[in-house]
Amino acid sequence: MISETLEKFGYPESLIATHGRWHVLLRPGQVTLGSLVLICKEPANSLGELSAEASAELREVAALIERVLGGCLGHQKLNYLALMMVDPEVHFHVLPRYSEPVTFGGSDWRDEFWPGPADITSTIEVGDDHRSQLLDELRRHWAQTVASNQDSRKKYRRLYTTGCFDIFHYGHLNIIERSSELCDHLIVGVSTDELIELEKGRPPVIPYAERASVIAALRMVDEVIPQVDKNKQRVIDRYRIDAISVGSDWKGRYPEVSCAMEYFDYTPNVSSTVLKEALGLSFERR
Repeated sequence: MISETLEKFGYPESLIATHGRWHVLLRPGQVTLGSLVLICKEPANSLGELSAEASAELREVAALIERVLGGCLGHQKLNYLALMMVDPEVHFHVLPRYSEPVTFGGSDWRDEFWPGPADITSTIEVGDDHRSQLLDELRRHWAQTVASNQDSRKKYRRLYTTGCFDIFHYGHLNIIERSSELCDHLIVGVSTDELIELEKGRPPVIPYAERASVIAALRMVDEVIPQVDKNKQRVIDRYRIDAISVGSDWKGRYPEVSCAMEYFDYTPNVSSTVLKEALGLSFERR
């Protein structure tokens, strides 16, 4: 189930990147331009409760944040605030600081608090267009930075696969494992509840947040993103995808995209539909 902290900070729409034990989100209330929230996936309410793996990865993710924000916005300082007063789960407010106005999206943005401490209860007005552009830019810079850190010996650097994953089964696992073997960085798109209902005329058995959490917990998955529509080219452009993997039944009828395609045979006799019928989970189309 999605945590209250993630929900409060706009997950999954605000997600920039997810790693083994940390999520990086664009903060809904921008204290300074590019304000982020770094949230631990572990059920920890203090830094001392973090696993050794989460603590080690924190350093790696912080280094990525510093490179990405520096490349995208050119901050002078970064403030990391770990308060955990209202929201007890381990998380940091990451605030880029600017001694001079920073230009983004054709507008100048000031750090009104420089050089003093920032007030996280005070936010700047960032319209929907600027916010969407900022989210896209940060995701793009993040993908480029991760790719530049990798010395690839696999066929692809970044591969994308998708699914509803409603009642996760071995067939899903098989495709994800085979996809992972081909790439350095596997991104999995999980269909949102709204997309499933639009396409199938009924809601999923398992809500999006829980389905996404299952996929994110798999060791071979590097990043999970919401699949809000079937526009794959937009995902390719935003996340710098080198290849997409799909079932072999799509051969010859998959929409044209600018990246390579990998086709996998489905695992025989395994499907979510069969499982739902066996469990008596049927829905009327509406």
